[in-house]
Amino acid sequence: MNIRTRKIRLYRFTATLLLFISICLSTFAIVEVILSKPEKIVLDMIALGLTTAFAIGQIILILRGGKKESHLLDIAFNTDNTVNKLPLVLVLVGATFGTGLDILAVVVLTTRVNTSAVFCSMMIILSIATYLLLNCLIYLFFTLIFRKRELTLEDYAK
Repeated sequence: MNIRTRKIRLYRFTATLLLFISICLSTFAIVEVILSKPEKIVLDMIALGLTTAFAIGQIILILRGGKKESHLLDIAFNTDNTVNKLPLVLVLVGATFGTGLDILAVVVLTTRVNTSAVFCSMMIILSIATYLLLNCLIYLFFTLIFRKRELTLEDYAK
C-alpha cells in the first residue's frame, strides 16, 4: 500500500471517528432533553435530530469514497498545490465560533441554576457547536495530511 492510500485511509478513519463523537454527544443530548420533559420538545428534537442526521450522512459520504481521493482536495488546495486561504480562514472562524459556543454552553450549564428550557437550549447549542468544531478539525486535519512538501535528499535516502 502506497503512502497516498494510507493517507486517504487515515483521513477517512479520523473523520469518521470525530463524527461518531458528535453523534454520541447528540444522542446523549436527545436522551437528556427527553428526560427533562420541556414544553417545546418537538423543536428541540428536530434540532438535535437534524444534527445527528447530518453527521450520519457525512459519515456515509466519507466512507462511500473508499480508496478514492476526497473532493476536499479541490477546495483545500489551489492548482499550484498551495493551501487555499479563503476556505482556511472560514474554517478558522468557524472553529473559533464553535469553541466559543461550546465554552458558553458549558459555563452556563455548570454555573447557574437551570430551568428545563435553559438546560435544553444549552444541550442543543453544545451539540451543534461541537458538530461545527469537529467539522473544522476534520478540514484542518485534511489540509495537514495532504499538503505537498518539498522533497529533500533525506527523503530520497529513506
